[in-house]
Order: sequence, then C-alpha cells, then structure tokens
Amino acid sequence: MKKSIILGFVCTAALAALTSCSQSLLDIPQKGVVSYESFYQTDADAESALVSTYANLVKLYGKLTGNSPSFNVFFNAPGDELYWGGSNKDDHIAAQEINEFRATFATNNGHITSVYKTLYEIIYKANLVIDNFWGENGELADSQTKKRCVAEARVIRAWAHMQLACYFGTPPLVDHVLSGDALPTNSDKEALWQFIIKDFRDAVEDLPARSGKADKDGAVKITQGAALAFLGKALVLHGDYAEAKTPLKRVIDSGNYDLLPGSRMGDLFHMAGDGCEEKVFELNVVDNDKFGTSGRWDYQTNASLFLRQVKSFPSFTLQAVGWGNNMAPTKKFADALLANERGSWRQKAWIISYEDLLTTFEYPLNESTEKVWLPGATEATSVTYKADADMTLEEKLLDPRRGLDLQKRPDLYANAGWFFIKFLPRKSDLNNNSTTCTQQNQILMRYAEVLLLYAEACAQSGDDGSGLAALNKVQERAGAPQTTLTLDNVKKEKWFEMAWESTRFVDLVRWGDAARELAFKSNDKTPYLRDDFYLNWSDTADGTQVVPVEKTDGELTYLTIDQSRASVVGNYQKQSGRPHRAIVLWDDDGYAAKGGGFKPGKNELYPFPYDVVNANPWNPETGTGIKQNPGW
Repeated sequence: MKKSIILGFVCTAALAALTSCSQSLLDIPQKGVVSYESFYQTDADAESALVSTYANLVKLYGKLTGNSPSFNVFFNAPGDELYWGGSNKDDHIAAQEINEFRATFATNNGHITSVYKTLYEIIYKANLVIDNFWGENGELADSQTKKRCVAEARVIRAWAHMQLACYFGTPPLVDHVLSGDALPTNSDKEALWQFIIKDFRDAVEDLPARSGKADKDGAVKITQGAALAFLGKALVLHGDYAEAKTPLKRVIDSGNYDLLPGSRMGDLFHMAGDGCEEKVFELNVVDNDKFGTSGRWDYQTNASLFLRQVKSFPSFTLQAVGWGNNMAPTKKFADALLANERGSWRQKAWIISYEDLLTTFEYPLNESTEKVWLPGATEATSVTYKADADMTLEEKLLDPRRGLDLQKRPDLYANAGWFFIKFLPRKSDLNNNSTTCTQQNQILMRYAEVLLLYAEACAQSGDDGSGLAALNKVQERAGAPQTTLTLDNVKKEKWFEMAWESTRFVDLVRWGDAARELAFKSNDKTPYLRDDFYLNWSDTADGTQVVPVEKTDGELTYLTIDQSRASVVGNYQKQSGRPHRAIVLWDDDGYAAKGGGFKPGKNELYPFPYDVVNANPWNPETGTGIKQNPGW
C-alpha cells in the first residue's frame, strides 16, 4: 500500500497575535496525513518507502535538463564510441563540451549538476529506508520483509555512491539521512570504496535469488544475483581482482542467467528483450496514466536517439525527427569493430552504414508521384516511384523519398557515414496512444558485463580456464573471432560489447588508457555527411560541379571531396544521376585551437558542480566543505 508523507513547516510570523490562546487549541491534527513518526513501522511501510527509492532511480534515466537526457551525456559522452552531434558545432553545447573536452567545459555544466544532485536524491531515499527499518545494528529489522527492503536499499545506495566515486573521485559519503543544514565534505577515496563494497556485501544474504532464466520479475528488482554482480564490479573497479572472482562466479554458476542468442541481440534494449535471461537488473518502466502520453521516457529523452535530418524513416522505428546527437559512432569505433567482425550478429545489431540504412529495412513508402529535378533538367519533373516493397536495391538507391534531407542544412554534423542502431527506438516500444514516447526498460547490469568483468578479474589475477570461457562465450554469441585471455583482448571485447552502455570512460581512466585513447577528442577534424545523390559544386563564379572521389580510410570506404567544406555548396534538390552514397567531409570545428581536448590530470574526473561548491566552499583551515577536483 502506497502512503504519502507530508512534512510541514509551520509559519510563526503571526504567533504574537495568538499568545493569549491556549496552546492546545493550536494542536489540530491534520486529516489524511501520516506523520513521519508513525509512518516507518510496518512491512507495508517498508515496501512503500523502497518503491520511492526505485522511483528516484528511474528518474535519473529520464529528462533532467534541456532536450538531451543528462544520464546519457554524463555517462557516455566522454567515451570514444560516439560523436555527440547536433545540428552544428554550437548546438547542444553542454553535451558537446563533455564529448570533446572543450575548453569551455566548466563547473556549471547542467548535465553534470543534474546527475550529481539526482544521485544524492537516490541516496537520500535509500537512507530513509535503511535508517528507519534497520537502525544502528539491525534492531529495527524485525521481519524478513524489512530485511529484504533494507538490503535492496543498500544496493541502490552503494550503486549511487559508486557512480559518484567513479566520476568525482572524493564525493561526500552519506550513510544516513542528513539534517537540512548539513554541509558534508569530501570523502576519503579509499574509505568511500570500502563503504561501497561493504554495502553491496552486507546486502547479499538478505536478498532472494532470481528463480531462473525465465523469471522476468527477478530482472526488475534487486536480487541476490544483482547484488553479487555489483559487488564484483565494485571490486574490479577498485582493483581487487582476485576477490572479485568469487561474487562474479556465483552469478555465473547460479544458472539464473544466460546470453540472449546472437540473432536476438538487437532485442536487448527494447521491450522485446525486457526481463530476458540476460538481464541481471533493469529498471521496470510501464506505461501509466500518471505520466500521460509522455511516459517515463518522454520525447526529449528519446529524441537524442532518433534519426534526424532524414526524409523518411524505416518502418520499425519512430516516425519522428529527433535532436540531441546524430546516432553516430566515431570513426575510431566503427573502424575497430568492422576490422574485428564485419558482418557479425553484433555489428549488424549495433551499427549500420548509410547505404544499408536506406536499403536493408522496410520503409513506409507507397507508390507516389514526386516533383524532382532530374540530372541536367532546368525545371522539376513529375516522376512516379514504386512502393518500397516492389523496389529492387538499385531502385531504392535512386529513390528521392529516402535518405538525408539537406534542404535546411547542407550536411549532417558529426557523422562519418555510419549510424548506431543499438538504441534506436522501435514502434513496438511505444506507450499507448503515443507516437514518440516509449516504455522499454533501462538496463543497469546484464550478464554479458558479468562475464567480461569475470574475464578481466581472471586476466589480472590468474585463470583456471573459466575466465577464458567467459570471454569466449561473449565473443561466440556476438559472432566475433574467439581469442586468448589477455587484458588487451578483454579491453577490446568490452569496448565492442558494452558500447554506449555507461562503462567505457570509467574503464579508460582506471586502465590508464584515457590520455591515449581520447587524444583525438576536439583535436581531430569533425566528419560531415552529405549524399552523392545530389549535386555539389564549387563555390566559385562559374559554379563548377564537383564530383567526389572514393576513399578507403581504415575500414571505412566512402566518397569525399578534396576541398574545404565551406567551398563546396549545393541546393540539394538537383539530382546527380548517381545513387545514394555517403560523402564525408572532414572539417575543423575550431575548438582544438581554443585549447580543447582531454587533459591528463584534469579530465579523468568531472568537476564538482559550481552551485554545490559555492554553497559549501572548501575551507583549508578546518578541512571542511567541498574541495574542487584538480584542474577545475
């Protein structure tokens, strides 16, 4: 039973006028309100308080600020898997500052602030459960239900602290409900990690295990398997590799989890995969009238995962233009994945080329007559085009109804001719009566990550063969070549498997690889995508037509033009007579010259938010307040 708590603060401004009244007359009980003191009592109260904790965890993955989902920017933008695009280099600046480590990236970044504060909201809600149903030494946990609720809250609290530790280094450790005037200070880094590990460990034995691979309910709540997986992850992140093997092996040996078949890898991040055998813990999101048609994952949250600047959409995805980023893997990531396993289950489920995007999927295009500028024509001509279902591949590549829409902008910013489709929303994910808002669950831990964490722990501390088996299991499911167990092979496999899943940046930092692997950020030129289906010409008096040339660049083969992007123009209505094909132009966005790029000794950590430090500044004499991270 859900109950609400109203904590009121009585205004005393008019107290002088009431001094002649009896105090007892002022003690009027509020009807329909449960007092703080009487709420935290029963098993039902414990369940209700725990639900509120989960609700704040779900909140983290919604829209916290602006049009881009802050969690996605915060956890993924600093990695090397994707370009965080926009309409141009100055669009969604707060996200691009993080993505490129721009010199303008400062302590007032809205995404950093919103995620930081939301993580502490989660900790506050978890502490309400722990303080009121555990006490100091478990004296308040007088039922199995209360013990379980406290254990789930401990895991959530430890998880939130773990994110803060990874991204801020020495954030305040908050192990109980603070008073309203509390001013917590930086934690000791080692003490914080030991607290996180202990919280996970203390929760394990008070939690039920998932009841098997088909137990969908066991995937959407904190179970013993989830606590063990997070404990193992915390130990790996802390460098306790030998110790990490024990909890991770318990998850593996439990028989409650497995990898989804390679042919279904694309379902992992959609409703079709909710609660499947690979899910160790995911946030359960259900369409609810409370949220209207916006749902939990509202339009702004999904919009950064839509295709943008396209004329029509594949039938399986949402039929709406998005914004935020351009669904684009970095050339670095696409090169590496294609070199490793071009044509694998994983590659086809994760990324797709521009040309394949236009021809692989069904499009909702019926036979229609269009006004088009044919090659060499001086005016538009009416041409009838077949329905998508009746077209050959060659005809699809000459269809003006699909492909980039370059009327408003001459190119798609930050895209090298490949698209991430891993998280591209599906129609089947939609809320009822909505065309843009979805209700797929949000994964926090899946079995593939458990296997890779175990493989890393074995590579670092000795293997009896089970670490190699774990690594090869992930590779086999992906359709990728199987390798020996080395740390470098684990690093590469985790990069490919967990791309855009909030792990890469933290991994690069803890492995000591960040400076090398992120060196291209804000220092390399940015890719701009055009389409050879339309004419390009030189920005000169005679307007000479420019014919692009083919270039093989690593694993990517595309067309390009050996001129500056600014000197090549077009109205992008006139057809070239050639099929749709990616033209990639590389252009300097100017931020490298302004001092951008990853800076060792600074960018390994985020800055503490400006308003947090401003409200509680560091005092070196007393050792209190929030001490800003180095370089910020």
